[in-house]
Amino acid sequence: MKRLGWHSMSLSRRVLLLLTLVLVSAAVQISIAQIQNLHVFRPMEENAEQIQTISQFLHETEKCIGTLEEYHWEYGDPDALNEEVRSSMKAASDHLSSLKFRDGAVSENTLLLFHAVRTTYPFYVERLDEIRQALENNDKSAASRIYYDTASPCGQYLAQYSRELLEQTILDSHDEVFSLTSTSKKYNALHLASSLAALLATVVLALWLRSLLVSISQLSKASRNISEGNFDIPDVDDRRQDEMGRLASTFNEMKQSMKGQMDLLREKGEMERKLRIKETEALELQNRVDAGKLQLLRSQIHPHFLFNTLNVISYRAKRENAPETVELLGSLSRFFRYTLGSNDAYVPLSKEVQTIRDFYAIYHARFADRIRMDWHIDPEIELTETMIPSFLIQPLVENAFYHGVAPKEEGGTVSVDIRKAGEELRVSVSDDGVGISPEVIRRLEEHLQQQSPPDEHIGLYNVAARLRLAGEGNRLSIEDRPEGGTTVSIRMPLISAADMSEAEGEA
Repeated sequence: MKRLGWHSMSLSRRVLLLLTLVLVSAAVQISIAQIQNLHVFRPMEENAEQIQTISQFLHETEKCIGTLEEYHWEYGDPDALNEEVRSSMKAASDHLSSLKFRDGAVSENTLLLFHAVRTTYPFYVERLDEIRQALENNDKSAASRIYYDTASPCGQYLAQYSRELLEQTILDSHDEVFSLTSTSKKYNALHLASSLAALLATVVLALWLRSLLVSISQLSKASRNISEGNFDIPDVDDRRQDEMGRLASTFNEMKQSMKGQMDLLREKGEMERKLRIKETEALELQNRVDAGKLQLLRSQIHPHFLFNTLNVISYRAKRENAPETVELLGSLSRFFRYTLGSNDAYVPLSKEVQTIRDFYAIYHARFADRIRMDWHIDPEIELTETMIPSFLIQPLVENAFYHGVAPKEEGGTVSVDIRKAGEELRVSVSDDGVGISPEVIRRLEEHLQQQSPPDEHIGLYNVAARLRLAGEGNRLSIEDRPEGGTTVSIRMPLISAADMSEAEGEA
């Protein structure tokens, strides 16, 4: 049969065991005290009482003898003598009658002396009675003769026997006290051991109850935190091997399970929220595209008619030997064709760059040398193989010319920087125009995060919306340049045409 250890015991068994130890220790202490009192303290007390009784008997006897020795038989007061003798002997008789010696409990000499005292004392009392009767008969000479002939020697013998009995009793008591003291030490050792056992059981019980209360307090505190929705708390100590340990372990498992479920719910809610935002942005962007197409229909200008007309004008300008006009019309035709005819979400970067060049040619024809444009393209980037969302950079360039450079009387320069940084594409459009204050930049960035477009900076908002729809890794930032002007930067993952084809094939 398997023995139950302390750690494997149930709580009720532990409490019962500790309480039993305390009660048994207390019962043992009481029993030891009673036994010690019966076999040690009571015999010692009886010995002391016997010695005191013998001493008092001897004192009364010697007092009576002294009274008789000091009495003047010729002219003394017989009544006073009789009264003193009677009082002393009555007390001596009481003490002698209370003396009891058990056979085997004292030495043989003590018993012999005790019997001698008990035999001599009645004879001495009879002689004193004879003296009393003689004095009552006023026969002082007879009383004196009785005293000197028999009473005085008998009294001396009685006093001697009493003193020897006292001495022998003290000797016997000394040996017995020594034996009782040795026995008492053993009882004291047992009493101390039982006291220590009771104290140890009490301390163990107190410490165990304290650890139990600490575990209950931890469970209560953890339950309160969980009820308040706080699952990021340390686990409850479950190292105990009893019911509390198993309860704490189960509680920790329940907390982890609930925390996992709550995390899943939060992740699901966050994904649904982001999906709704994406859907809202896509719907908003589609609405704007539809509105733009509707506006084109309302203008009653058919794209093919527009392109044919531009081609006719270009042909006419060419016949009239106007190369600049031909080039301008070509730029305008390509720009309109890209603007009106592109329904692709992603286009090659080379196509976006060409559209910006066409846009700049048109703008430069209007503002001449007041506006300039610089290009910085990383040679590691393959423009025809790098894909970006359509109309991503051109609105930024248009915004830089329109809001940054155009308001300045002397004009300015717009710089486009396109570079590769690891697996990331970085595009920045800078101008040295009028600039934007930090407060305006802050408000503009807030507007770019809204679902509905603002009243101004529509192109910038469209770029931000396209970046959000394209993925989480896309970012747009606006900075005020210290030397004047503004820089709008785009950071997005580098996507190749091969990646796009592979993604479309998997879809």
